[in-house]
Amino acid sequence: MSSINPYYTMNYSQPEEYRFSHDSVFLARRVFELTNPDSVASLRGLDLCSGCGIIGMDYLFHCRKEFATVPKTFDFMEVQDIYRAHFAENIQRLGPVTTQLNFVNQNYNILQRPEFSQKYDLILCNPPYFFPDKGTLSPSEFKNRCRFFIDSDFKQLLLGVVASLAPQGQAYLLLRDLAEHGWHSVEEAGSILQGKAGIEVLGDIRGTHFVRLSHLNP
Repeated sequence: MSSINPYYTMNYSQPEEYRFSHDSVFLARRVFELTNPDSVASLRGLDLCSGCGIIGMDYLFHCRKEFATVPKTFDFMEVQDIYRAHFAENIQRLGPVTTQLNFVNQNYNILQRPEFSQKYDLILCNPPYFFPDKGTLSPSEFKNRCRFFIDSDFKQLLLGVVASLAPQGQAYLLLRDLAEHGWHSVEEAGSILQGKAGIEVLGDIRGTHFVRLSHLNP
């Protein structure tokens, strides 16, 4: 996929220390293109590992512009509170939507709690790609928590997604291999999700697997 974004939405507020990549906006657009317009108004969405809300808000932007309707609710779950002010600013930049938007400053482990059980019809996630023992850490704790699985791990991320996904829901993630370490993300995800959810590779976004998770027997 080209690194040029042909579907510009808006200029996002974000920390200078760590800038989002086009992976996020490409993910939002690809999922939008798979969306049934008739289902949008009732959707309960989650942007997981949301940062300042780029994926979810890009998705909302496309829905508003091309469907003239937007999801009912959208939660933005992010463990680092530094993003809260940027999230609030981006709501203003997004402009009017009827969607209820919520910044949830929590670790994704909480998705396995009863109050999140089968809560979301749509989950979008561009998670960390690296592990502390498989990469070089930065002097910046903030950057490390953006790029590495530090606050929790890959298994808990996937189990949280499945636990919080509605029976007919769909989750879309970007998963990157660490070939130099012999770690293959889709293979590892399949092992973790065996008997719990199905995983389907839908394509590639700038060298990263674009995958869909869904319940095996909705």
